[in-house]
Amino acid sequence: MDDVTTEIVRQWFLNAEHDLLNIRNNLAAENVPTDTVCFHAQQAIEKLLKGLLVANGRNIAKTHDLVKLLSDVGDLAPELLLMEDLLEEISEYGVGMRYPDDFYEPTREEAEQAYGIALQIQTIIMNIISF
Repeated sequence: MDDVTTEIVRQWFLNAEHDLLNIRNNLAAENVPTDTVCFHAQQAIEKLLKGLLVANGRNIAKTHDLVKLLSDVGDLAPELLLMEDLLEEISEYGVGMRYPDDFYEPTREEAEQAYGIALQIQTIIMNIISF
């Protein structure tokens, strides 16, 4: 990776880390906004997948669909393909949480699961990318 690409990838990953920090802070709260936790899990995963694409010189689709992004990185991180069903569920948190007519309040268990999956994906991707 050249210096410009490296910096762009670092920014994707830093932004993902901010989403994960938001989740950690919210999970530590007395009243956990589970919709917010799930939204930020979706966002973190999206940014991690897009960072992986950029790191490998690929174009990124303007999408919030984690399954679409997963198909784009499948050859780069085949172990992530096992998470397709989970990412399909988490993908809904990126859009559905924004609109009151589609609003769904996830359980704490769902929020913690989404966070755990985001952390797994972060670990897998960070083991692939070397700066």
